[in-house]
Amino acid sequence: MSTPTSASYHEASLAELLGGITVMAAVTWLIHRRRHRVRRYTLLNSTDADGNPVLHVTRRQAGTIIRRDVGRGPERFELTSTPLGDGAYVAEPLDRYV
Repeated sequence: MSTPTSASYHEASLAELLGGITVMAAVTWLIHRRRHRVRRYTLLNSTDADGNPVLHVTRRQAGTIIRRDVGRGPERFELTSTPLGDGAYVAEPLDRYV
């Protein structure tokens, strides 16, 4: 036989559970969004036809190796977590210094 006190206790427990699940979902979403946000990378020692630095925009994380055509043919670059002053990050060429 249930009493009003036990019913309110179960409602409060359910509310706490749902609140906890909501907080966990929000934290997980924020962490995922922070890790997978769009970043701009400057490909070091690479310029376009106008002499401007070549930029690469991606959601990939630092440590990823990409392949881009920078005028001399395809070249590999490693995305780094090193920021530049303009808000972009460094993408270092891998094949030039072999």
